[in-house]
Amino acid sequence: MLPLKYPKFWLASGWLLVVLSIAGSLFPVDPDAPVFQFDKLVHAATYALLMIWFAGIYRPGRYAIIAFLLVLLGLALEGVQALLPLRFFDVADLVANMSGVAVGLILALLLLKGWCQQFEAWISGV
Repeated sequence: MLPLKYPKFWLASGWLLVVLSIAGSLFPVDPDAPVFQFDKLVHAATYALLMIWFAGIYRPGRYAIIAFLLVLLGLALEGVQALLPLRFFDVADLVANMSGVAVGLILALLLLKGWCQQFEAWISGV
């Protein structure tokens, strides 16, 4: 795997995605608002994106650590939601998060390993 030319960009972008995920998980919601029908799909897609993003930055030997940390993030956010007035702990959300991590891990291992390096090579014409 080639080294990244812009590692700070990729890491900063990844951490921005994490911050946006945290904000989305903790932002107050209107209790009278209709429940979003695809809420669990959004949870799974978010965590799959995070897994794929960080898998593109790090070597495959780090994928298990990334997956573990993302599962911990999801658990921590559900725990914090339990303490908030307009949020609650939802096991189904946690399962959706873990499913997203698993899908992202499988995609990273099978198809998207080193996608950052490949993208950088493509845009630089190498």
